[in-house]
Amino acid sequence: MKIKLLLISLIIFQFASCQSNKKSNIKEINKNGYIISYPSNLKSDESGKHGSEFLLFTEKTDSTDNFSENINLIIQNLETLNLDLNKFVEITENQIKANGNLISSERIKNNTSEFQKIIYSVPLNNFDLKFIQYDFVVNNKAYILTFTAKENEFDTYSFEMEKIMKTFKIE
Repeated sequence: MKIKLLLISLIIFQFASCQSNKKSNIKEINKNGYIISYPSNLKSDESGKHGSEFLLFTEKTDSTDNFSENINLIIQNLETLNLDLNKFVEITENQIKANGNLISSERIKNNTSEFQKIIYSVPLNNFDLKFIQYDFVVNNKAYILTFTAKENEFDTYSFEMEKIMKTFKIE
């Protein structure tokens, strides 16, 4: 009887340890009215480089890897422009078409938000890049959340990176 109790206790302890390890592998950025969760294997840069709120990027796979796949957020103040999501998306799509290839654009509504999901490709800085971009317009601000990868590596990273993007919430 004592052995069974000991085994059950040990199993419960192991299960609880596994659960807490999973939770500790998730990090969060919660500031400036938004929140996003991401796995601890991504590096985070919140220094404001390139006008971004944050960059989440992958480790280089080897010494020949010359690009870090990343997710970034840019917030634009639209107060003086009086743009809603429809007009903002129209401008964005026209800019993409002028420089690259607009692959898809769809409006997504869920219980907490409404945004435009745009997939496109653009040659930039000697790279053929492919993007998933989520555009939100809330309280006269545009929140532009973008995943960027080399086109030939896009499919390798897009599923996991979009799972991260789906955790993004504007408070």
